[in-house]
Amino acid sequence: MDSQQLIIQNALTKLTYQVDAALLAAQEKSLVMQKFHGVDTRFLEDLCGQAQRRLTATNLAYIICFAAGLDTQTIATIFTVTPATVYSVRYRLRACFKQGTILPF
Repeated sequence: MDSQQLIIQNALTKLTYQVDAALLAAQEKSLVMQKFHGVDTRFLEDLCGQAQRRLTATNLAYIICFAAGLDTQTIATIFTVTPATVYSVRYRLRACFKQGTILPF
């Protein structure tokens, strides 16, 4: 397992703990976890390779949420931030990639 795969695994583990601790209904937590399992890790590895700078585990956690199709309010609840912060993170993440890169957000 290379370092990028390890970072992705760490991000998924971190997200699992954050979803468990989030103030979400049990059914919604289950749905979110199902969406996380549907995210293709190879796609994430390719995406990391296209980044202009190294992505942190937190950056990857946000990207996984975006790729899973979670709405802004759910992401904000998971990370215990405001929806405006989620919009800011999305904007900053887009700046990490070359123009023309296909992003899941």
